Amino acid sequence: MPSEKHVRIKDIADALGLSMMSVSVALRGMPGVSEKTRKAVKACAKKLGYRPDPAMAALADYRRRVRPVASFAQLAFVTDYAVKKDPLWRYTDDFLLGAQKRGLEYGYDVVPFWLREGGMTRKQASSVLFNRGIKGLLIAPLPVEDGALDDLTWKYFAAVAIGPSLASPQLDHAVFDHHHATQTVLRELRERGYRRIGFVFIMRRSTRLHHAPLDAYLGDQYRRDGGPLLAPHLPEQLTTDGFWRWFSEERPDVIVTDAPQQVPVLLAERGLKAPRDIGLVCVCSQSNESPDVSAVIQDFHAIGAAAVDRLHTNLLRNAYGVPAHAHGSHIRGHWREGRTLRKG
Repeated sequence: MPSEKHVRIKDIADALGLSMMSVSVALRGMPGVSEKTRKAVKACAKKLGYRPDPAMAALADYRRRVRPVASFAQLAFVTDYAVKKDPLWRYTDDFLLGAQKRGLEYGYDVVPFWLREGGMTRKQASSVLFNRGIKGLLIAPLPVEDGALDDLTWKYFAAVAIGPSLASPQLDHAVFDHHHATQTVLRELRERGYRRIGFVFIMRRSTRLHHAPLDAYLGDQYRRDGGPLLAPHLPEQLTTDGFWRWFSEERPDVIVTDAPQQVPVLLAERGLKAPRDIGLVCVCSQSNESPDVSAVIQDFHAIGAAAVDRLHTNLLRNAYGVPAHAHGSHIRGHWREGRTLRKG
């Protein structure tokens, strides 16, 4: 029978003749005790009716936040671009800024680390990071879809991926919620009276996002009783001929897209202007991108911060290596009212 009194870690330690530290380590599943000891501690805890104290756990976490372990002093923001500071990927600096700001709250210095520095191999890069005492990695978006970094020595590190581009290994991750953003857009459009909702997405970008916007769009179409079903336009490249061929066949009254700069140019070729002739909305815009276009805005700073939150937790848990079950933080965007949709 479990005891009625509040059971402490000290009670378990006294019962087994162990130190309180050994009992604490065993209960948290951390390395440092044998498997035999771990099983004995858990069995004793169950027998005595031990329950963790949430208030004490929160206090311990707070103390670790304001006084982090010295070996955690730096986190690496890891990039794998062909060029060290590739201007094509400059937008990822916003993830870094968000991560650095949140890192300071925990006592970390978040530093950039380019995997290809000096022609290093992945094994060499792992050794450099390890020898610098860096145990936490933030994996920046990769320059390819379904990317892989299997040849890093993951057992040395706790790691969190930013964005959906890392397919292998499957790490904990912080990403923008593209599915929810698309649902938000579709709800806005229907409330404003749009019925022939077209979808234009560059295929490689859709692949990079694991087709989350496309899935949300198709699901919405098929859930609408009696509504028109428009075929999405998913070109490898957005060309004039391909776009107008699709436009003539589907006759949309509004276009949902990930190309808020290119589509208005195509529409202007035939004298069409949003919102007068057709609506236009972007499902995943950046705050400084095409400010006139109505859109759901991604907060890159918030995504970088969420990645640090998760990485901090993993470091405290000694959760090194590739997790058995990856966890994801899906960060929702916010609606920006532009000038390309009619009022509801």
